[in-house]
Amino acid sequence: MTNKRNLNILLILLVLIHGCALGGYKQVETVNNSYLVSFGFGIPKSFQSRVNSKFQFKSGFDENIEININNYIFKQYEVYSGTSLRSLESEVKGSLKLTIITNGESLNKTLMSMKRFDSIELNPLADKEMLSFIEKEIFDDLLNQIAIEVSLLDL
Repeated sequence: MTNKRNLNILLILLVLIHGCALGGYKQVETVNNSYLVSFGFGIPKSFQSRVNSKFQFKSGFDENIEININNYIFKQYEVYSGTSLRSLESEVKGSLKLTIITNGESLNKTLMSMKRFDSIELNPLADKEMLSFIEKEIFDDLLNQIAIEVSLLDL
């Protein structure tokens, strides 16, 4: 009876491991690589400087990883409600299209980051400052997502 139970547990475990497709990622060495980063129209200069400081071009390498960043979109949505129909929350969404080319193979991804904050208690000046703070947080989040996609290519 216990052998049958152990066999069932083993089969379920094997099905779960196989179903998760473990090992579907290929790790790329990011320490000894050179990156060619190009930006499309409309990418903010502050984001470009952050990306360029993280991924640097090194001369003398035969193989370069090309990173193309374009279609940056930054939108803010207001959620209105209540008796005075004032804005209760603001939702800020940033997205961009990322293309990574290495060894003639291309990987296209659309990365997105979304943040929400309460705006009912903020005055207009504090609302603008909170929006600029959230935009910096979205830049950091998108930069981290780009670093993850570069280091783990699932081609």
